[in-house]
Amino acid sequence: MTAPFENQVRVEYVRVPMRDGVQLCAKITRPEAAGSFPAIMEYNPYRRLRKPLPDYGDEYPPSVPYLAERGYAVVQFDVRGTGNSGGFTTDIYNDDERQDAYDMVGWIADQPWCSGNVGMIGKSYSAVVQWQVAVENPPALKAIIVRSANDDVYTEWVYPGGCLRPYMFDSYSAHMNTWNFAPPDPDVVGEQWETLWQERLENSAPWGIGYISNPLQGPYWQDRSLSADYGRVKCAVMVIGGWSDCYPTALLRAFENLQCPKKALVGPWGHWYGEEPVAVPGPRVDTRPIYHRWFDHWLKDIDNGVMEEPPVTLFVRRHSPSAARMALEEPGEWRSENEWPLARQQDRLLYLGAESLDESAADVEDRDDFPYFAGSGISSGIHWGGGIMPWGTPLDQRLDDANCVAYTSAPLEDDIEVTGTPIAKLYVSSTARVAYFRVKLIDVAPDGTAKLVRYGGLNATHRQSHTQPEPLAPGDVYELDVPLKAMSYVFERGHRLRVSIAGADFQNAWPVGEPGVHTIHRGGGQASHIVLPIIPHNASPMPTPNLEQLPPADPEQLPTSTEYSITQDMAEQTATLHLGVESGDADNRLQVKSAFTVDNQSPATAVLDAKGHFRIRRPQFDIAIHSDEQTCSDAESFHHTVQVRITRDGKLCFEKDWSVVIPRQLN
Repeated sequence: MTAPFENQVRVEYVRVPMRDGVQLCAKITRPEAAGSFPAIMEYNPYRRLRKPLPDYGDEYPPSVPYLAERGYAVVQFDVRGTGNSGGFTTDIYNDDERQDAYDMVGWIADQPWCSGNVGMIGKSYSAVVQWQVAVENPPALKAIIVRSANDDVYTEWVYPGGCLRPYMFDSYSAHMNTWNFAPPDPDVVGEQWETLWQERLENSAPWGIGYISNPLQGPYWQDRSLSADYGRVKCAVMVIGGWSDCYPTALLRAFENLQCPKKALVGPWGHWYGEEPVAVPGPRVDTRPIYHRWFDHWLKDIDNGVMEEPPVTLFVRRHSPSAARMALEEPGEWRSENEWPLARQQDRLLYLGAESLDESAADVEDRDDFPYFAGSGISSGIHWGGGIMPWGTPLDQRLDDANCVAYTSAPLEDDIEVTGTPIAKLYVSSTARVAYFRVKLIDVAPDGTAKLVRYGGLNATHRQSHTQPEPLAPGDVYELDVPLKAMSYVFERGHRLRVSIAGADFQNAWPVGEPGVHTIHRGGGQASHIVLPIIPHNASPMPTPNLEQLPPADPEQLPTSTEYSITQDMAEQTATLHLGVESGDADNRLQVKSAFTVDNQSPATAVLDAKGHFRIRRPQFDIAIHSDEQTCSDAESFHHTVQVRITRDGKLCFEKDWSVVIPRQLN
């Protein structure tokens, strides 16, 4: 498509006063020409508003220069108390932050360079906050593009299945401590950087305190979540996700429940925009023209046919050989659909048998017992942040066979496509009052390689509610519904399906606190099974989506870890996950290292130590922010301690400690 303002774009920084006098720092990228343009808003706390690059076309996200050259004013701002904005922050997605965003939509619409119509775009944090703005329906907000977002902050991010995600403390909280206590950039804010920084140091607090202090679903999480009431959103919504990301389930569930104009696109990718050089697995797609057409329709009132096209576009995956890193390209095909879930879905029940997976249940009730090992999940990989990290992709699920029960089908006589949300319906019991069940759906190739396709987990005390958990009565049998992540995948002829069930997935769910032996009941009146949404062949398929394909990702640019390893101490019966990541350059360098140890003999005892270090160097200073955290559990409580220590030009200038103890609540 044409770019009428190519090489005619201006970048400027402004400070926007909020209702309480706090000024937010905003970067505006817009056409140089006179006139008024629709605006696109994006914001986050990730310190991206730095001095403009020599080539504005390198700005992030890639859609910023693309849309500005095509007649849009793109406004990006830092969350209050972060980056180059004023104020302070004590909690993620807090009330002031959400009100700021609402007010910013109005401010943008009132500017002389704005036509009065505002859209939003963004990925991850910048996507979740779009829901938080959209549910308030500011009058100028007409359309949003939500790329990789949860719809429920509790179940889809911090406490999936009712268990705390180690990710919240093995990297994210330490990471954000170093950034949230760092100074604004003098290159952007000028001489006031130190005044703004002092207010931040005096009043900010670690975000992790909020995560650990709210272990149950309730107002704290619901106020931040779309799922409390999908019907609140009135503007047009496009959701975009990737099967290798953490959020396709949340995005497709939102699409299903929204009552506004809507579209959905799910590709094979991880936590990247499809046009990013590191968007793996491919095929890569340039999604910027898709954004452009969406906003042209809703913000410029251009009748471009975007709403006459099929509302759902999916990439249907196929088996690819296991690799040490995520495949650059996955086999599969793009397909258009009219709805989600697909109307032609036919549920197929596969029953758990004597190590088998069959279409009919055994007449006689039977059972499989397995001990709960807190260190289960070595081969699961890290479903980290927004997606599965390429360097943490599992090779083969057979490494976990010793600590699970598994049920495998006969070789398939034909290909079968599973598109939708599988649900494991289990009859379970335990010798413990608290038990977690992790279910994995696996594609077993003819050579025996067991490739993870989908997963789900549930703390059984949350079987009725994430608000009021109920203990298990040891020995009693309970029916659990464990939904797996949404999927679109073809299991090929000659392959076998496997369902494996374990009592932990320690890289992705904090171990529950009681040892025990768990039981899967099968056959007769307690016939545990999995429900697969099978999609029959469509004799009259819709036209193939018209997408702009890009070359495969450059393997040299893929993110790497400085450390990712798991060690097992056979004498102490512990497992430890070691992580280390670095990013940035010599003047903006972030490092995070962590070690998470779980104990098979005493699963209540788990310890996660995380250290963050951010160094920012400018002519005015050389500042280093150090964050030391420990998050640990015992039989009674969770304990979270944080120390932030800051040096300026090599001398200590700030130090503060925080500590909270939270009683365990059947977790």
